Amino acid sequence: MKQILLSIALLVGLSGLAFGQTTPASEIAPGGKLRVGTIAITVIGGVAEPVARFIGQKLGAAVELVMYPNPEAYLQSFGKGEWDIVIAARVLVPADKADSIADLWVISLVYVAAPGKEFPDIASVDKAGVRIGVIRGVPSDRVLTREIKTAEIVRIPLSPTIDADAADLLRSHKADVFGADSGVGYTVAEVLPGATIVPGAFAMVRVAAALPKGRSAAAQAALATILDEAKQSGVVQKAIDAKALKGVNVATK
Repeated sequence: MKQILLSIALLVGLSGLAFGQTTPASEIAPGGKLRVGTIAITVIGGVAEPVARFIGQKLGAAVELVMYPNPEAYLQSFGKGEWDIVIAARVLVPADKADSIADLWVISLVYVAAPGKEFPDIASVDKAGVRIGVIRGVPSDRVLTREIKTAEIVRIPLSPTIDADAADLLRSHKADVFGADSGVGYTVAEVLPGATIVPGAFAMVRVAAALPKGRSAAAQAALATILDEAKQSGVVQKAIDAKALKGVNVATK
């Protein structure tokens, strides 16, 4: 009798585990809601929004965008349970708190030269006496902080008027060039008479989706499949085209 009772208890326990298992979709979007964290920059958040809607549609989940005003606020969100996935620069994902799943698009980082300033190529910018403007905390700041050896870096905060802020920095001669993502760089070159894009890109930023640490291999694989479909079906390209972005391309790997 004791053996029979133990067997029954074991069967009940296994049944409970089976019924309690979560699907990849419910693991990615608990409760049928997908909260997508991103950064309020056109080349990231602006493209991420329609991509997030596509992911939600595939998961059968309602989508809520969690927009962070700057990289600092975005980085502080990790580990706080404020989102279910993020879509932002891969370099900004803390490896100990989240797993990057797949790259979605790639952003060129470019220099826009102030009116009257000429730089024949990227290498010519890092010279004595040259002041490089940059947005504090974004990937371009990280790259320039690491790579620039001689020129001076002038940082300004990210704001909703960053295009105008960057143009003012160049117009007022507080910076000779401004290093930024192509979404900002090309816009500044268009709105500031005499400003020009320095030939080439000084770096590339890969935008990826990531899940919080601890998600299963099945959930990661399911999201990777959806992200690949978003690229192959043209969803990512259409999101880029909708913002008329230059220097932004669908990731090929």
